[in-house]
Amino acid sequence: MTLSICSSINPPVPLLGGQALLRWIDDGGAFHRSSVLHRQRLQWAAFWFERHLKLTANRCAATDLPTKLIFILGLWRSGTTVLHSALKEATGWETPQTWQCFRPASFLLTTPPRESVTSRPMDEGRIGTFTPQEDEFAALLLGEDSVYRAFIDPRRLTELASLLRQWQEPLSSGPSPLSANWEGFLKGVCRGTKNPLILKSPNHTYRLPWLAKRFPAGQFIWLTRSKQDVLASNLTMWAAMIDRYSLWRGDLRMLEKFLECAILNHDELLDWGEKTIPDRIHIVPFERVMQDRATLVSELLSSLDHPKS
Repeated sequence: MTLSICSSINPPVPLLGGQALLRWIDDGGAFHRSSVLHRQRLQWAAFWFERHLKLTANRCAATDLPTKLIFILGLWRSGTTVLHSALKEATGWETPQTWQCFRPASFLLTTPPRESVTSRPMDEGRIGTFTPQEDEFAALLLGEDSVYRAFIDPRRLTELASLLRQWQEPLSSGPSPLSANWEGFLKGVCRGTKNPLILKSPNHTYRLPWLAKRFPAGQFIWLTRSKQDVLASNLTMWAAMIDRYSLWRGDLRMLEKFLECAILNHDELLDWGEKTIPDRIHIVPFERVMQDRATLVSELLSSLDHPKS
């Protein structure tokens, strides 16, 4: 018996991306869940997405990424969102905003929307139009290989689990985990400023070897949390996001296996990072983020200014 993840009677919220994401969705066949004209809406959005993306890329062609990039890594539900917001508030450095991440092709071509705040699908946290957001949503819509594709089609979690193991392959053996489109989005976020850039995405954890090589001055803040707590919290988070966005029903047992694979590779990557780039890794327990945030931020900023030798 399949334990279905999707229980909502509401239609899924469309994630409107470009042609690469649309092709991946089309490979899934007939939808299990959809609203009227859902596929046509995805097709129309993808048509304009590509045209806007070209205009945005032209605007950012002469923009350089900051030399100082800070990546917040760790498993989902390990406090990365809280720390992302705390560092932004303390420094004023650049971070992708929610509205930018969900309009990665056109945010430079239009005025920002009115500010609004809503609840996150998985907890009581709040998301604002202009609050820091993880760039993984932009990567997803841009067509990058992202495990967040499982939010749309959870039947393919086994296929997407290969992205959790991609770091084990030699960097020269395959395509880059992220493309020029993702970097173009970051350039748009930083356009007009020389501030450092703070990026938060648990998915970047599984791209660490490539990120460390691509951004040799990059620093990595790594949040850790007990396996038992992080697994339980992730089951809730992934189920909620799939319930909100999926076009197909998912299998809870498949999700559990996916998360076990994620935790295993996370632990191996942490070992790799501590051995390979120890001067660029800053490990932070989940409890410190929740209980001692002000002191933690101060200590992190000092460490980022004076990396370990």
